[in-house]
Amino acid sequence: MSLWEKIKDALTTDDAEAAEIAKREAEQAQAEADKVKAEAQSRADEARRKAEEAAHKAGLPTASEQEKADADAAKAAADAQAAQAEAEAAQAEQEAEAKAQAAVKRANERKREREERREERREEREHRVYEVKSGDTLSEIGLRFGVDWRDIARINHIENPDLIFPGQKFKIPHN
Repeated sequence: MSLWEKIKDALTTDDAEAAEIAKREAEQAQAEADKVKAEAQSRADEARRKAEEAAHKAGLPTASEQEKADADAAKAAADAQAAQAEAEAAQAEQEAEAKAQAAVKRANERKREREERREERREEREHRVYEVKSGDTLSEIGLRFGVDWRDIARINHIENPDLIFPGQKFKIPHN
């Protein structure tokens, strides 16, 4: 395995792991929300059952208005807890999605950078670079490197070969 492949594996593994961790956190938050909702429903049911038992023992046909209000308050509290848990689960899911998208974006950016470096290395293998000095002409540069000046002009997209300036950098093909 080449060095680049090892580096790529190390970098992409981290992003994949980060995405997997974020996904697990979202799933955990959803499971906790479901658990809280079930517990709240169970408490509300238990409160209703106790109210009915108390009314039955007292010989009342139905629960008193206070007991109904207490049961309704317990249900409202349970519903509020469930809503809070669901909101937290949704937030965790959004954060997980954002982390996953960021990981994908980082991976794509690294891939683009690797491709750019690969292209630069390919060009370096195919061409030398020469910086024009005062008094240079394209034909003299070609003679110095044993390359036809027309090839230098073509590779570097020079429209007027008589018009070159000191400091310009030209790609010079290898012989």
